[in-house]
Amino acid sequence: MAFDSNKKNKYVVDAADPDNLSVSKSELHDLLSKTSLNGIPLLVLGNKIDKPGALSKEALTHEILI
Repeated sequence: MAFDSNKKNKYVVDAADPDNLSVSKSELHDLLSKTSLNGIPLLVLGNKIDKPGALSKEALTHEILI
């Protein structure tokens, strides 16, 4: 994923795919640790949150520890 400080950056997490949540969490934390992204806003979106069995907004936030 390429980032540009002049653009709006977003990271999408599939709330209905708990098997890949640990990968998403790891990738997100790797992005947040990059010094080149310091001060650049990042919007984290929970996709498919309305599907049956998907994590709620609160549960997804807790699981990825934002």
